[in-house]
Amino acid sequence: MLLPLYTPPSARQATVAAGASPLLVLLTFTLLVTRVIEADTALATLLALAVWVVVELHHFQRAMDHYNADFVHRHLAWRTPNTLRQLAQDEQVPQPTRDFVQHYLAAGCVLLRDGQVT
Repeated sequence: MLLPLYTPPSARQATVAAGASPLLVLLTFTLLVTRVIEADTALATLLALAVWVVVELHHFQRAMDHYNADFVHRHLAWRTPNTLRQLAQDEQVPQPTRDFVQHYLAAGCVLLRDGQVT
C-alpha cells in the first residue's frame, strides 16, 4: 500500500509573470525617461503589469489550494495518522509526497493553506 504521488500544478505561468515583470517595468521606465512614451502610457503599462502579476499568482494559488484539498480528500483524510506516518516513512515514497504528508500530520490532520501556521 503506497501513497499516490504528490504532483502539484505547474508554477510556470506565475514564474514567468513574476520574472518578466521587473524587466518590463525597467523597459517602461527607460522609455518614459527617454520620452519615447508619454507618462499616461507608462502608468497604464505599469498598472497592466501589476494586474498581470497579481492575476497569475492568484490563479496559481487557487490551483494549489484546490489540488491540495483534493489530494487530502482523496488520499489522506480517510486514513489514521499512524497509518499515514508509516506510509510516509516508506523508502519508495518520493520526497515531495513525504513532505506534504508530514506537514499534514504536523498540522493535526488539517489542511493548511500555503504559509498558514495554525
